[in-house]
Amino acid sequence: MPCRSVRSGPTLPILLGLIGALSFGVPPANAKLLVSSESSGRVLEYDADNGSFVAAFVEPVAAGFALPGGIAVSPSDGRLYVASTASGEIWSYDATTGLAMAPPVATGLLAPGPLAFDAAGTSLYFLADVPNGPGSDAAIRRLALPGGAVTTLASDAAASFSGIAVAGGDLYVSDSAGGEVVRYPVAGGSGTTVVSGLASPAGILLLSPTEMLIAESGADRVVEYHESGGSFGFDREVLAPSAGVDGPYGLALAPDGRLSVSGGFSNDVTAVDLTTLVAGPLVAPGNGLAVPGQIVWNGNSLLVASRSSNSVNYFDPNGAATGVVALGLTAPADAGLTAAANGNLLAASAAANNVVEYDGAAGGIVRSLPNACTISFTQPFDVAVDAAGDVYVSCPPTDGIRRFDAIGISVPFVGAGSGGLGSPRGLAFGPNGNLFVASLTGEVLEYDGTTGGFVGVFVDTSGNGGGPIDPYGLVFHAGSLFVASFYPDEVREFDATTGAFVQTFVTSGAGGLSGPRGLAFGPDGDLYVTSQNDDSVKRYDGASGSFVESFVPSASGGLDAPFDLHFLSPLAAQPVPSLSPTGRAALALLLLLIAVTRSRRRAP
Repeated sequence: MPCRSVRSGPTLPILLGLIGALSFGVPPANAKLLVSSESSGRVLEYDADNGSFVAAFVEPVAAGFALPGGIAVSPSDGRLYVASTASGEIWSYDATTGLAMAPPVATGLLAPGPLAFDAAGTSLYFLADVPNGPGSDAAIRRLALPGGAVTTLASDAAASFSGIAVAGGDLYVSDSAGGEVVRYPVAGGSGTTVVSGLASPAGILLLSPTEMLIAESGADRVVEYHESGGSFGFDREVLAPSAGVDGPYGLALAPDGRLSVSGGFSNDVTAVDLTTLVAGPLVAPGNGLAVPGQIVWNGNSLLVASRSSNSVNYFDPNGAATGVVALGLTAPADAGLTAAANGNLLAASAAANNVVEYDGAAGGIVRSLPNACTISFTQPFDVAVDAAGDVYVSCPPTDGIRRFDAIGISVPFVGAGSGGLGSPRGLAFGPNGNLFVASLTGEVLEYDGTTGGFVGVFVDTSGNGGGPIDPYGLVFHAGSLFVASFYPDEVREFDATTGAFVQTFVTSGAGGLSGPRGLAFGPDGDLYVTSQNDDSVKRYDGASGSFVESFVPSASGGLDAPFDLHFLSPLAAQPVPSLSPTGRAALALLLLLIAVTRSRRRAP
C-alpha cells in the first residue's frame, strides 16, 4: 500500500530546537543564585540575599526512560508504565511518587511507542519495530505481566504505527503512513483495515465497542467513526481545525466525560464536550509541555508524555500543573551556566556533551541540544547566548567554538585554533557584540560576533602588563572586563574597550579564594566568585574588590568543586505566547520537513 512515513527521527532535532524559538514567559520571581557543582553534576540553588542553600535546581536522573514514546496506567496495580523510545525499554513507576521500579520490565526493544493495557492489566500492548534484514518493520507487541515475556503479534514493513487501543479481543492500530486504522486480533495474526483515507492518524480512543475517536494529526482535527453492520463509517468531526490544536496526538476521556486532546505541535491540551462539541483550553501552552504525545487520566490527574522535555507531567482537572512526577534520564549539569533571553537557564554538560535549557522558574527541562562539540569524548566547557538567542559552546578538545541556531542545528563558529586559540574556556559577549574567549594559552581572544572571524588578542600572555594569567571565567561589567585567573587565585580587571590592564581587582587568595573559575556580579553590585578547591562561593565588594564573606560556605548543600555560577531573574509572564521571526522560519522549515518526510515511500 502507499505509505508516508512520519517517524520522529528526522524531525526530532527540529522539534527540540523549535521549542526554544517559541518565546513563552514565566511567572515573575526573585533572583536566585545558581551554582554548577562539577563533581556531583548538579546545579544548586542558593538564596540570593544570604547565600543559604535552597534546593537542588537541577538533579540528574541516572535510571529510567529516555524520550517517553507512550504511557499507560495499569488497571491491576496502578503503576505508571513508560515506553523509553531512545533506550529501547519499558519502565514502571509509582504513579503517585514517580519512583522508578528498577530494573525495567522490558529491554532490548526497538523504538517502543504508544502503550495500551487490557482490562485485566495482565497484558501490555505496545507499538515498536522489529528487525527485518537491513531495515525494520512496524510491529504490534505484547508484554505479559508479571513475567515480562514479549511476543510479536503482527508486523508490517510498509506501515508506520502511531496509535493503539484495546477493545475485548481486538486491537485497533493507526497507521500514519497508510492513513488508516487497522483491526488485529489480540492473539495475533493478520489485520483488517476498518478506516481509510485519513491524514496521518495518531491516537485512538474507543468510547464503546462501536464508537471510535481518531486524532487525525495531519488535518488538525479529531473525528468519530461508528460501527454498523461490521464496518466503520464516518459519523462526525469532534474537534475542528478551527479549534487551533496543531498536530492532535493523544486522546483520553476525563472524569467529567469531556475529551482531552494533546497538541503535538501546539504544546497544549484541549478539552472537548462530546455532546455540544464545544472546545476550550485545558492545559495552556507554556505549562511545561514540549511536544506532548500520549495522554491518560489516572483518577483526577491528567498524565502527559512530554517528549522533548523527557518527562511525564501531571495536571489537575482544571489543567493546572501539579508537577513532573516521572523524569527521564538527564545529563549531569557539570560545566558552564548562562541565561537565555526568555529567563531560562542554559547549562553545559561536559559528561554528556550537550547543553540543556531549564525552565527558569520551575527547573524542568525545556530542550536539549545534543552533540555540543560534535565528536565523541569532547567536553563542552562554557556556554553563552547572543542577542538573537543563538547558543555558543566552547569545546576545549577541538580548540574551537560551536553555535546552535534557534532550531537547534549546530555549526562551527570559531574554527579549530583560530587566532591561536587553544582549549577554549570561558565565553562572554562584549559591549561591541563580539565574542571573547578565555584560552588555555593564557590569553583572552576576540572574535567577530557575526562571522566568528578572528579580530585580535584582547589580553595577551603578559596580562597586558599586569602579569601572566590563567583565564577561566569572563564577565563584562561597568565598562570593564573581569577575568577569573585560576592561578594565581585572582580576578583581574581590564578596560572593556581597549583591553588595557586596570588592576588586580581581587588579590591572590583574598578571603581564601582558591581555584577561581566562574564569576558574576550580583543584584547588589558585588562580585561573586566560585572557589573550586574549598567548595565555596566568595563575595567581594563590587567597587573595591575587597573580601566581604564566604557567601556560600564550604560544601553547603553538597557543593563539590563549584564550576560556574549565575544570578537568574526569571522574566514576567507574557499574556500571549509570541513566535519570534527566527521561530517563524523554524516553523516553516519544520512543516516543510514534515511534508517531505510524509511523502517518502517505503519499500514494501
